[in-house]
Amino acid sequence: MDFGIRVGAVIERDGALLLVRHQKPDREPYWVLPGGRLEPGERIPECARREILEETGLEAEFLGVLYISEFLREGRHTVDVTVRMSAGGGEARLGEDPEVAPGAEPTLRELRWVPADELGEIELLPPWIRERLVEDSTRGWPPGEVYLGG
Repeated sequence: MDFGIRVGAVIERDGALLLVRHQKPDREPYWVLPGGRLEPGERIPECARREILEETGLEAEFLGVLYISEFLREGRHTVDVTVRMSAGGGEARLGEDPEVAPGAEPTLRELRWVPADELGEIELLPPWIRERLVEDSTRGWPPGEVYLGG
């Protein structure tokens, strides 16, 4: 079974969240929070900082864990840790996924700051996160239930 921990980062600027659009072979395009797989020996804040830098070029600081959820399907178990980060100044730029082989088609296709109230207009994964992000952004990211199941 493929097992991994994915760290996704909520980065908010002026009421909009930073999202990354992926396009993989034989799959429809989809949007996610910037992030990726936690490497062995790496701490969650370090993973979030590294992934944000790789995908967006932004330096970011860890503010805390927002949600933990799980994805279980045949042959795959992923624990999703969603964190909140603050990004310093500067403009986000589309980076790259270092796991993609040199010369292969890039999987990262677009970066976009999306106002929270417009999240319903895009294919955001995982599916549960859209409503939670809209709700929590309007309430100022209140602390609360962290484990959201699967």
